[in-house]
This record gives sequence, structure tokens and C-alpha cells, in this order.
Amino acid sequence: MLELNRLHQVVKGETLYGIAKKYNITEQELRAANPDIPENGKVKKGKYLTIPKPAAPTKAEAVTPEVTKKQAPSIIKIGVILPFEEKSDRAKKMVEFYQGFLMAADSVKKEGLSLEIYAYSSGNTEAELMEVLMKPELSTLDIFFGPVDEQQLPAAINFCKLNNIKLVLPFTNDQSLTGRPQVYMASPNYTVSTTEAAELVSKAYANKNFIILKTNSPNSKGQFFTQKLTEMLAHQGNNVRVLNIDGDDFAYESAMNQFKDNVIVPDNPSIKPLNILISNLDTFRQEHSNYNISLLGYPEWQTYTNTLLNSFFTFDTFIYSTYYYNALAPSTKAFEQAFTRNFNTAMAVNYPRYAMMGFDLGYYFIHDIQANESATLSEHKPYQNMFRFVQETENSGFYNRFVELIHFTKTKQIELIR
Repeated sequence: MLELNRLHQVVKGETLYGIAKKYNITEQELRAANPDIPENGKVKKGKYLTIPKPAAPTKAEAVTPEVTKKQAPSIIKIGVILPFEEKSDRAKKMVEFYQGFLMAADSVKKEGLSLEIYAYSSGNTEAELMEVLMKPELSTLDIFFGPVDEQQLPAAINFCKLNNIKLVLPFTNDQSLTGRPQVYMASPNYTVSTTEAAELVSKAYANKNFIILKTNSPNSKGQFFTQKLTEMLAHQGNNVRVLNIDGDDFAYESAMNQFKDNVIVPDNPSIKPLNILISNLDTFRQEHSNYNISLLGYPEWQTYTNTLLNSFFTFDTFIYSTYYYNALAPSTKAFEQAFTRNFNTAMAVNYPRYAMMGFDLGYYFIHDIQANESATLSEHKPYQNMFRFVQETENSGFYNRFVELIHFTKTKQIELIR
């Protein structure tokens, strides 16, 4: 494994051969350290290239297994490199994520692990990140959390590959991880999580009567989910029914089945059509109390619980999501109080809560993967975010495939279905 040493900014007229010769390395070593170099060897003026140290001369004597075996680190070195300093709402979220991360680190330290944490602002350009990565302490990291901006990802991925560092992407979820086994994509890709949710619903509740609600204002997210759900149910011989939100009483009754549980799925996750639907169903149930009705919806519905919680209970509602913030849980209240004590401010009202995300992600990786060299979950129950990392091919990175159903029961209980 080549060790990262320095960076070189290409000037007009330079060739790969000339750059390699300047640093006493081979052109092949230069290409290996910069896999994005085009086949023709032409690199643009101003581009930063990673310059590896020259390969050490080979020795005739064999190296014993004791020397080559990787030992668990006595001190876990962690880098958190995110856009902290930009003046934006995003930066505030990054700071809160990091504050939650620090709370996780404190919890892990109490379990006897030693940590060194290096936090830097990444900026938002490739050049700004490259300047940060030149700091010598970063090449010895065990785990690297960040960055966020797409243009910075190739440099971060390459840096971690060269230095054998686990790279955790907390927020990016649309990158190919083929050939990048050291990368963990923690934020589930929308397409993947929606497909997983449709599969979970179709397997757990295949015998229910599903009704796709046409809202007259569909969006891509709602259309994708209802399409996937329709396809998966059809494979099991369950053909969904379709209902227009503006339909009359006869249309609603025609879509229902009085011998099955009826599950209505809007094709738009926003609150306006949901309010209209709930109003229509309240009217419908006054004349047709013999029908069992449930709602199935989207992660965004969690943000409506302040105003629609009673309706969610009334209509036995299911929400698919990759996270769950339970404001009423004693553990949530304890975390919020601890956050306020530590940082003299309350957590911002976001969905999800970024401090809890930082805690759950930090604890998962520091404690379970890095410290124990395994992906087994500990006894800690996440405050908000769970993770199920899947490596799709032998040489690919790991995608978070976790999804769950939040069930608001008629008995006013909340259960999680995973």
C-alpha cells in the first residue's frame, strides 16, 4: 500500500512522465495513486494529483506473519471533515451533527477506549479539501467521516484508499461504491430505501386491500413508491385498486373491501392531500363504520405528528422511514437534556435530529466496527438512526439498507416493524 505524501498542482505543459520523474516515482505509481487520470494521460491545468512516496525496495528475506498482521489500534484516530464554517443552514446542521458525535465519543471513552479526534472544516471545493488532507496527522486515521460536496468525494475516497482508512459518508447517498470497499454510505439512497420499504410492506401485509390514492398533484417520490409497491404486490397476486381523492362516497366505497383491511397510499407525501384525505375518511366512516381503514405514507409524515397524531392513531397509520424520532421516549428526553447541558442550547427542530444522527453513527462505527473489528451491533439502542450495511459485491463499498415501518396503532401505541 502506497502512503500518501504530498500533492502536486498541474501547470500548463506538464506530462505524467515529467511529474513522476520530478518526484522519483514511476508513471505507474502516479496512475495508481490517481485512478481518475484519463487513459490518454492528459490532465487539466490546476488539477491536484496525489504524489505517493516511492515504493520501498524489496527485501529478499520473508516477512513473518507477526509483522504483517494488522493489530487493533490502542488509540482510535478519527477525522471529522465537514463544511462547518460556511454561513448557511447546512453548516449549523453539520455543527450539531458533530456535537452529537462528540457525545458518542464521550460515551465510548467511558467504556475504556482511547480516541483522538481531528475536526476540520472541509470548505466546499476540491482544492479546499486537498489543502486539509495535506495535514500529516490525517494519513494515520482509522476512520474518516465526511465530506459532503460531490466534487470533494473523489479526493476523499482516493485518500482513504491509499492510507487504508474507513471512509464514512454521513450525508452523501448517490455515489457508486464499486471498487471502493473501504467506503460506508450511511445515508440510504432514496431509490434503494423506497424499494426496500415497498418490499417490506408487500411481504408483511400482502393480503390487505391496497388502494392507491390519486391526489391530482403527484410528485416523483410518491409515484415511485406507489409504482414499486404496486409491482411487488402484483407479483404476489394482489392487484391494487385506484381511487381519486376527489371521488364521491360511492367511489370510496367501491375501492374498499369490507372483508379485508383497506390500506390507502397517497401518491404525494405532502400534508395538503393528507389533510383532504383524512377529512374525506372522517365523513366516510360516519356512514360506513364497518370498514377497516389504514393509511400508509412517507418519512415526511413524521413532521406532521404535532397536528395529525390523533388521526394517525385513528386510521392505524404506517409510515415507512430510515429513521424514527420519538419525542415522547424517556431516552429521547434524556438525550435532549444532556445535549443542552453540554452545549448550552437546545437541539434544533429538524427531521431527522442531526445531533442524534451524529451520536448514533459515531457510536456505531467507533464502538462496533472500529473497536471490535466487526459490524455486530452492541447493546446500545439507537436514539434515532439504525444501520444495516450491505456489501453488494465482493469489492464494493457498503450501503445502508435499513428501513422500518412506524405503526401508529388504534390503541394509541407506536410500534416499529423492521
